[in-house]
Amino acid sequence: MTQMRFCKTVIILFTLSGICASAQVRSDTDPGEFSIYLGGGLSSIHHQDAPRNGFFNGYAIDFGVGYTYYFHRNWGIFVGLGPGIYNTRKPVDLDLLTTGLSVATATETLQYELYTQAAYQEAFQITFINLPVMLRYQTQQNTVSWRRTQDSYNGFYAMGGINAGFPLIDTYQSEITTVTNAAYFPELDNWAATQRFAGLGTFDDGIVADGDLALDLSLRLALEAGFKWRLKNNFLLYTGAFCNFGLNNTTQSTREPVRNNIAADRLTDFPFITFSDKIDMLTVGVILRLAFFRKPQNCPFNPYGSVRR
Repeated sequence: MTQMRFCKTVIILFTLSGICASAQVRSDTDPGEFSIYLGGGLSSIHHQDAPRNGFFNGYAIDFGVGYTYYFHRNWGIFVGLGPGIYNTRKPVDLDLLTTGLSVATATETLQYELYTQAAYQEAFQITFINLPVMLRYQTQQNTVSWRRTQDSYNGFYAMGGINAGFPLIDTYQSEITTVTNAAYFPELDNWAATQRFAGLGTFDDGIVADGDLALDLSLRLALEAGFKWRLKNNFLLYTGAFCNFGLNNTTQSTREPVRNNIAADRLTDFPFITFSDKIDMLTVGVILRLAFFRKPQNCPFNPYGSVRR
């Protein structure tokens, strides 16, 4: 993690600490909720130019703390803070053809085509410090007080906004476990596939490329919806489904591809796969939020004044 990235993360943590501190000193009439949450589901992380076998290729885990301020009995603003972990692994079977190659013999130069089959896989390990800011809507179940202990206060809720992710860990690993090369010579109408000294045959030594993705700030459209349940007194449980969709280009440099399709130096090297400088990110899953609120002596949305507890 670079020094600049560390400084950004520290600034965000101090900012959120200030928000939480200011929220705690509000008066008892403040209709706000504190919450802890845990979500998990499927993750899709792809470079545009990489081959895709299936859409989702890993998992995502989000957890953290949050605060919701309700400025209306049905509407509120949610701000959260916590890590998001995204791990993916994608196996791909490659079939490649390279034309226009030649090899010199004692008497002539022969043209050939190189057929390559390879077992390839790539993995991402990404951890963000997530800062979601979302507008929340919820249905209202009573008319006298929006938080009366005797009411069940069950209902529907929906949230939408922006989830900003500050990268802490962003590594990748690309690996080709096995490679099989076979050369076809059109002039001879013959195949060569056992000459390992020339890079032909099957090789299982493994070819690996790894490093940092050099991600920048990630902005994702965040959507969530589900149901809200009163557990006991001033404790609430949210059960919902979420979806986060990447909006911006988070990469700062193009990733190095896996190269060299042979174990010998007799054939021309070429990249197995090329990668763009853009990562497509999508996560979907389910989420649980345990929320609690301080019992106000006077609810600002209660037309009848103080609320008896």
